[in-house]
Amino acid sequence: MNECVVDFLPAQLRRRSATLTSRRRNALLVGLLSVTLVGVAAHSWNQFRTADVRRAISMSVATSSGKVDELIERLATEQRELTRRMSITDRLALPLEMSDLAATVTHLMPAGTSLSMLRIERSEQRTPARTADAAAKAPVQPAATAGSRKPAAKRADRWIDVTIRGYARGNADLYEFERRLSGTAPFGQVTVSENAPIDVPGGHVQQFAITCRVSLDGRTCSAPDQAGPIAQAKGASR
Repeated sequence: MNECVVDFLPAQLRRRSATLTSRRRNALLVGLLSVTLVGVAAHSWNQFRTADVRRAISMSVATSSGKVDELIERLATEQRELTRRMSITDRLALPLEMSDLAATVTHLMPAGTSLSMLRIERSEQRTPARTADAAAKAPVQPAATAGSRKPAAKRADRWIDVTIRGYARGNADLYEFERRLSGTAPFGQVTVSENAPIDVPGGHVQQFAITCRVSLDGRTCSAPDQAGPIAQAKGASR
């Protein structure tokens, strides 16, 4: 069975409907294009403003960085100069006089010994600070009571190394000199580092070298007593 479709719509009305549909489609496309262009323009404007602000900040930092570098360099120079002056002052302002130290050494020498060289050198050791973990792992010390003994003093970070070279008639005079040094403050760690016999006309003598250390953690002062020109002040470690 064949079907027949008859269009009763006039041709003029059909053309008008097609024209209206085309206009609506074109208007919609134009609107979408306008919205897209406005969005792109707004985004570009925001990016331009952001870039301009970043550029202004960069210019400000670049302008002020030169002054900051100059200030840092000046402070570093002042710190180096202050460190140098403090080092010189620390070396000169020792708690004892080198002349008193030399006089004490010669005063303690027995009659059968002679001095050929006295070398005095200042040394120091930087003790690193304990970390938080080391402090946490350290055992807790009990509180000191009225009759308890005080803990031993820590080893000094600054000291003077003294090297004494000379001659002795025999080992008895040499070790007597060592005993006197060991029993006199502020000498510590007294050791006979060299001891060798040498021949001289009419016999032989002992050529020796004694090293000891003078701690700078305690205060020393001059005192004209029988033990020598140097005396350890009250409260210093022995």
